[in-house]
Amino acid sequence: MGILKSLLYKGILLGTIVLAGCNGISKYDDNEAAAIVKGQEITVGELRFLYPDDTALDYLESAIEVELVKQEVKEMDLDISTNLSGEKNRDEFEKLPPKNTKDQGGKQIRKYAESQAKKLDMTPEDFQREYAKRINERNAYINTYLEAKLGEGDINDEKWIEEFGEEYHNLLEKLMDENENKIEVLID
Repeated sequence: MGILKSLLYKGILLGTIVLAGCNGISKYDDNEAAAIVKGQEITVGELRFLYPDDTALDYLESAIEVELVKQEVKEMDLDISTNLSGEKNRDEFEKLPPKNTKDQGGKQIRKYAESQAKKLDMTPEDFQREYAKRINERNAYINTYLEAKLGEGDINDEKWIEEFGEEYHNLLEKLMDENENKIEVLID
């Protein structure tokens, strides 16, 4: 399931960098709750850390879904440690590409880290390390949940990938529906 982890890992990163929106979040205080999910706050600061200010609110529903998944994994008493990236992969993702990189993906990652670091009063290197740590943990919760609910799959089977995406979407939709009354969105 390592390739699946890698795909999800890269997909979240690229989705974070590439997608654009029109909502701004910088008008809110970082400590302000953006949503409360079954008693757990998702703060504006958490959203601002993971996403650019002009798109952060576009990801609030996704952040709610991840929080629900995280809570489900904890309630199911599942261990996420096997889904945390190994030291080698983690170290690689935590490294900020060099300023003179020719790689387009590396340039995007560097630009994103520099932009986020500036608004968060961090160095780009510190931002990238913390960002990698948070994304690694999020992915571990998601992968653990998927494995518990959907089992192992064949990442090389196109049909399985298509079915997997639909099943994952259905799982999240069901989770959101089941907890609709336990989710409070506080900003828009």
